[in-house]
Amino acid sequence: MDKQDQNLITIIGSQSFSSDDHVAKLRGVLDEVKKIASGGMAHIFRARQPSLERYIVVKKLKEELFSNPETLERFRREAKALASVLHQNIAHVYDFVESGQDSFLLMEYIDGLDLSTIVQKVGNLPPDIAAAILLNVARGVSYIHAYHLIHRDIKPSNIRLTTRGEVKLMDFGIVMDIENTSLTRPGMMVGSPSYLSPEQVLGDPITPAADIFLMGITFYEMLTGTRPFKEAEKETVFQRIRETKYIPARKMNSAIPKKLDQIIEKCLRKNPTDRYTDVRSLISDLENYLGPQKSQHTSDIILKYLDHEALLNPSIQYSDLTEEKGMLKKLPWRVVGISVLALLLGIGIGYLIRTPKTTETVIYPSAKPIPSKKSAFH
Repeated sequence: MDKQDQNLITIIGSQSFSSDDHVAKLRGVLDEVKKIASGGMAHIFRARQPSLERYIVVKKLKEELFSNPETLERFRREAKALASVLHQNIAHVYDFVESGQDSFLLMEYIDGLDLSTIVQKVGNLPPDIAAAILLNVARGVSYIHAYHLIHRDIKPSNIRLTTRGEVKLMDFGIVMDIENTSLTRPGMMVGSPSYLSPEQVLGDPITPAADIFLMGITFYEMLTGTRPFKEAEKETVFQRIRETKYIPARKMNSAIPKKLDQIIEKCLRKNPTDRYTDVRSLISDLENYLGPQKSQHTSDIILKYLDHEALLNPSIQYSDLTEEKGMLKKLPWRVVGISVLALLLGIGIGYLIRTPKTTETVIYPSAKPIPSKKSAFH
């Protein structure tokens, strides 16, 4: 057990608490504390909450950062921002606790895989799966934009797919409140290299269009297996984001439908005003591509894909989504042809038997070919 584990258990499980009411809430309510990750701002632990028979995430601000007022305020702001929203595509916050030299964020534990891990394993995702994932991310982003919040750090490692086929957007550590920008001064760049918008690189004012650019980068990576802007021999990644045209997604992967390539292109325009006017427009294009049925049942097609690729064991059953088709469309071509010919022959014989002979020529419409059924993940 490392020092961070010991510190956390001491704070959460010790009987020697301060009189602070908020700290008292933690006494004896968590066990099985285990460190699972460490980021730039905080250590991440998984802990069990016996009273509700569930696991939660405890995000603990790093000790060396607690004395930095600006960092501490960002951590507080992440808690407040997440506490103000409740959406199926956003990781939920349960509580925020400060005591002495410690600050904790208690959050929903999401059992599943990061999108970055999935892309690394499969290379690139089928178009329908990538579109379904981005649609869920966009729905969550649209919701936080309605609360005047900009995520600013949308990337595959901050997107998690659950064992129920859900898509969760996480890590609001650098979220910006449009109505309170005191922590983001002009010329100040925050975010992850390769996952920045041109305006973030330049230190220009940030608008919701920045999140649209980041979703474009994420979509490109899902469909091609690589990022559109990477360090080059003569250009830094920041120069490429600001100035260089990326290789179109369809040139990287010819299986990408033209419609999705157009969505990426519109998201990744350098000028914020040239992108989608808002996330709702992006959602509309994704829904039009997927169709009503898949748009309404994204968890089914995502979960089926994860199970098919042996990436996750589903915690629920998923249903096969199929278009409503007649029985003829489900039969082999040869059987369909024989059936149609037999039907026409039967009609012809019946006509000759029941109808007086005539010199007029009887013409019957020919059967049209039935298009082949598409793959479930195409």
